[in-house]
Amino acid sequence: MPPLPFQVANWLSSGEDFLARGNYIQALAAFEQALRLAQQSCHPTAQVLALQRLGYTHLEQGQPSLSVASIQQAIAIALEQHSFNDLYECHRQLAQTYKSMACFELALHHLEAAEGLRDSLDSPLSPLGSASGHAGDAGGSTARAIQSYPRLLEQGREALLLFQSIVEQANVGVAVFQNNRLVYGNPRLIQWIGYSSQDLKALSLADLVTLAPEHDLSALGQTFSGPEEGQLLGRTGEIIAVEIYVIAVDIRNHPALVTFLHDITAARRVADQLKASESRYRSLIHQVPIGLCRFSVEGRPLDGNPALLSIFGFDTIADLLQASPIQPSSPVSDRAQAMLWRDYLGQAGTLKDCELNLLRSDGRNLWVRVVARAIADATGTIQYYEGAVEDITEIKAAQTALEELAMRDSLTHVYNRRHFIELASQELARSARCNRPVTLLMVDIDHFKVINDTYGHLAGDAVLRDIALRIKANLRQSDILARYGGEEFILMMPETDQTQAWSGAERLRQVIAATPFDSGSDPLSITASVGLSCWPANPDPNTPLPHINDLISKADQALYRAKHSGRNQTQAETWLYSVGQIA
Repeated sequence: MPPLPFQVANWLSSGEDFLARGNYIQALAAFEQALRLAQQSCHPTAQVLALQRLGYTHLEQGQPSLSVASIQQAIAIALEQHSFNDLYECHRQLAQTYKSMACFELALHHLEAAEGLRDSLDSPLSPLGSASGHAGDAGGSTARAIQSYPRLLEQGREALLLFQSIVEQANVGVAVFQNNRLVYGNPRLIQWIGYSSQDLKALSLADLVTLAPEHDLSALGQTFSGPEEGQLLGRTGEIIAVEIYVIAVDIRNHPALVTFLHDITAARRVADQLKASESRYRSLIHQVPIGLCRFSVEGRPLDGNPALLSIFGFDTIADLLQASPIQPSSPVSDRAQAMLWRDYLGQAGTLKDCELNLLRSDGRNLWVRVVARAIADATGTIQYYEGAVEDITEIKAAQTALEELAMRDSLTHVYNRRHFIELASQELARSARCNRPVTLLMVDIDHFKVINDTYGHLAGDAVLRDIALRIKANLRQSDILARYGGEEFILMMPETDQTQAWSGAERLRQVIAATPFDSGSDPLSITASVGLSCWPANPDPNTPLPHINDLISKADQALYRAKHSGRNQTQAETWLYSVGQIA
């Protein structure tokens, strides 16, 4: 083998230095310069060396297809020169390259070819004949090596046919461009774009494929790239959304771009529909006047819509997320209350509906109606809660007002007769059960008809309101006052025996008579008569439990006696051994 030309050796050495430092671009430039000089000097061995180093550098750079092309050129030169040492090295290098590409069958073929050449490597023969005592063995090895090569080529052709079959039947478009012209399109691509085989040859890259302005198809091909979304342009103007994979290769020593195109039109349509659906959903969530939220098992909000922020007085979602534990979607000060709510929601997947009295962020009272459920994972562990929250503060206020109207006297605002009977019955039952005394008073304004007839009903109403206020001002919190009807008031005094009740009744009678009432003209001196009845503590065991009407009847009898005994006085009835027996 003639020695390497000096300049070729120098460029090869420079390329090795660049390669050792990881400077692949400079290394490729040096090896390409060495190859040009070797071709000019017609030095096959130097050409093989340069091509091998180019192949190795391409592989290190992540371009295995360019590596294969370089080594195949080296194999062709070595085969022409019958340089089995070079063939052996090239086949081993090509086997490693195919292995890195996961083309294991091709890698195995080239390893077998290298093994077939191994016996020829140590032979002192020249490439074409024998020059020493081992000529016969070397000649046999040479023959075996040459005989094995057609088998390798046949296997390569089989692999090529297999690859061609895959490309022809693939459900993706495959296009090869050289010099910005389409040189190959597989059947799927032709079907998509609608061009004939003759028309294809006149098409450029830009005629078929468009990318986003910031992307360049040629630049993407410098390394295996993808996917990039683009558009495939059909002959009749239709546009197919595609994902594009691009790789740059050498075909017969000429650069080419191989593109793989995957039709994503249907996927894009589904994605657009999902996006539109999500947009409609988000619009609904943001515009619905009901608060929607998710909150953690610890009671902290995870998210919420604008209506929720408005309900609880937050300005931004960040303010909501930084809030105190919620029950179920707002800060609350009572942690035990929040725990009760989590217990209420404990059954995952079941919608729960309730009303909660919470606090706004500014501390104001807030009533909400909540429909919520717990969301659990596959193991049944609750991950978070989700729910809808409606502000019912005004509704609750209206309900409270209606309830007050239903149990209050509209003129004096004390309890009405119906509600008094309900409360007094409960208190009488409690007192009898606990062996505690309870007293009932009936207060009647003396000569009230004269007031109405003389000063008018408006003045009479004013007197009733004033008397109600005077009585309320002198009662205990446990006492129950109501307007029984007309000018009569009724009062129950729990935990009060007859002696205590008598003192209380006298005090109320004196409070009413002490200060004249304003009639609008002359001051009015008004008095009241009081009748009382008492259920004593520890009555006779044979005494049956009275009904509230029995107690009222006894007080009414006492009031009747007070009226007919001169008015402005207190009379009492008591219980001895049986209901209705007068002391």
